[in-house]
Formats: sequence, structure tokens, C-alpha cells
Amino acid sequence: MKHLKKKMLGGTSLALSLFVLSACGSEVATTGASVDTSALQEKIAGLEKKLVEQGAKSVEQEQKIAALETKLNELSTNVIAGGAGGQTPVASGNNGSAGKGDGVLITFAQYEKLEVGMSVEDVIEILGGEGEALSEAENMVVYNYKGTAGNGANAVIAFQGGKLLTKAQSGLN
Repeated sequence: MKHLKKKMLGGTSLALSLFVLSACGSEVATTGASVDTSALQEKIAGLEKKLVEQGAKSVEQEQKIAALETKLNELSTNVIAGGAGGQTPVASGNNGSAGKGDGVLITFAQYEKLEVGMSVEDVIEILGGEGEALSEAENMVVYNYKGTAGNGANAVIAFQGGKLLTKAQSGLN
């Protein structure tokens, strides 16, 4: 009898274990079948919309870059064409032609009229022309003007961004 009880208890626990396992399996299958995918589909649609928007932004940026490159090429062409004779036209924000100069001689009275911050155009008007370019950088040009006395006197004038940055003189009369 003891032996029979053990077999029954063993069989009962086996049946109970199988029932629990089948219940778990059916619950997973039921849960998987009833999952609402609409939230996931909304997220996918949102991501697709963002992708389209970024593609449009990329096209806009490419168009802007192309327009800027065209403008740069036009400006480069104008500078090269204007500089063919050794001098470029003086424009607002320009540092002057950075050429060999036009032989203008400077007096001390003219030098005194120059003020830091003046435009290239204003300086040329006071001095009557451009001096000889000593140094040229991306946004800066340094000019030398010979003095009228003929004794080696000179003035050195630097422009940055089209404005008089600094001036110095030696021996001007």
C-alpha cells in the first residue's frame, strides 16, 4: 500500500507539473497573440517622418552650399579679373590693392590727418594714392609711403578689414 501511495503521489505531481507548464505556455501564446501593435506602428511612422524631414534638410543644405560655392567663385573671378593690371578696385572692407604703389609721396601734415579706424578710401583721399605694399595677409595689408623730403623719410600704415589699424612714421617733414 505504501508503494501504491508513492506511485499515486508521483503521478499526481507529474500531472500537476504538466498542467502548470501547459498553462504557462498557453498564457504566453495568448499574450503574444493579443499584443497591440498600433503603438509600435505609430513609432515607426514617426521615425519614417523624421527621416523624410532630415532628407529634405540635407537637400536644402546642399543647395545652400552650392549657392555659396557659386558666390565664392564669382568673387574669386572678380578679384582675379580686377587684379590683372596690378591693382584691384578699392571697395568697402577692402584693404587696398596691395600692389607696388603709385609713387605717392607723403608729408607730415598728411600723416597727422590719418586716424585709426579710417577706411582705405578715406586714407587714399587724404594721401592722394596708395603706397607700396610691404606685407599682405588674409585680412591685413601693410603699406609704405615715402616722404617728400627725399632723406629716407617714410610712413608705414597697416589696414585690417578695410580700416586703418596702425600708423608709424620716421623723418617726415
